[in-house]
Amino acid sequence: MTTAPSSPARIIFAGGGTGGTVGPGIAIAERLLDLEPSLKILFVCSDRDVDRRLLDPGGWSCCPTSARSPSFHPQAALRFARGWIATRRQVRELLADPIRTRVVALGGFVAPPVVREAVHRGVPVDLLNLDRVAGRANRWIARRADHVLTAVPTELPNSLPPTGVPLRRCVLPEGSAESCRVSLGLKPDRPTLLVTGASQGAQSIDWFLRDLVPRHPEWFDGWQILHLASEDSVPQLQEEYSVSGIHAVVLPFLDRMGAAWGAADLAITRGGASSIAEVAASRTPAIVLPYPWHEDEHQLRNATELERTGGIVVRRDPAKGIAAITALESRLAILLRSADERAKMKASFPTVGADAAAAIARMLLQPSETSN
Repeated sequence: MTTAPSSPARIIFAGGGTGGTVGPGIAIAERLLDLEPSLKILFVCSDRDVDRRLLDPGGWSCCPTSARSPSFHPQAALRFARGWIATRRQVRELLADPIRTRVVALGGFVAPPVVREAVHRGVPVDLLNLDRVAGRANRWIARRADHVLTAVPTELPNSLPPTGVPLRRCVLPEGSAESCRVSLGLKPDRPTLLVTGASQGAQSIDWFLRDLVPRHPEWFDGWQILHLASEDSVPQLQEEYSVSGIHAVVLPFLDRMGAAWGAADLAITRGGASSIAEVAASRTPAIVLPYPWHEDEHQLRNATELERTGGIVVRRDPAKGIAAITALESRLAILLRSADERAKMKASFPTVGADAAAAIARMLLQPSETSN
């Protein structure tokens, strides 16, 4: 029997394993509760620490799963199969009463088994797509979703008009650059270089700075560094900055990215959809180093449009060899020396659009056909 259209009473966000999947879901959840405080929200996520780091500070209800990425390696393939079955079993219990429940797939390896169970039970499914080049999981989900909510133009079926990338409130700068710096243990009056490998850090970027700083400490005269590093790199980076006489704060994780962007005069960052959106929202001149091992190079595609405006420059990751390192060093040296060049980049950013997270939240609260 098909019931009359009704607004959801509960929304389940399915995704995890990286900040790039969980973070946008939190952004939408924040705005959903602004619009409908009685709405019940649950995150079905991975059992990786990064998910809890993002979800715990906001007190979000979550259900960690043993979902794993697909693989052709026999042992990894077995873990994937076991994780798929276990995740469907968990979700089956969550969807025992599917009326007025809606599933929002955030992408990544957690979402597909949740979507499979939701479709089986007649629960409406929406996919949130962030990348111009959709990954395998999103392509699979799009064929089964009722709607595709997309941040950027996409060729996925059932796509609604692009909204932009939803951003959590804590990644948006608040206050002056000086107050942001002080809140992070930085000196208020020094220009600041932000180095970030996104939610899980990036060892290739960490190694690049560890090698560069002792060779050219003079490049950083008058500067300070906020480095969000992979956890294993933190002690070595702290020592290297100290020996080189550079004031630096090195952290393995920072939830208040708004303070980091607000403090920064220049950034070195990855090219994930959320990272690019945060750069644009904060208008931070940046060198973007797309993750080098994605076959579809979707992080490079994410950055291309913003690079055309002049607000960022894109360089190959230093893991790609000496030519990539040389090109990166050359551009970094120019930007550290030239306040005029940084000001030119900052002025090149386009005007920030409407609140994408709020727009998506309003879409999700629209009545939908449900079956029982």
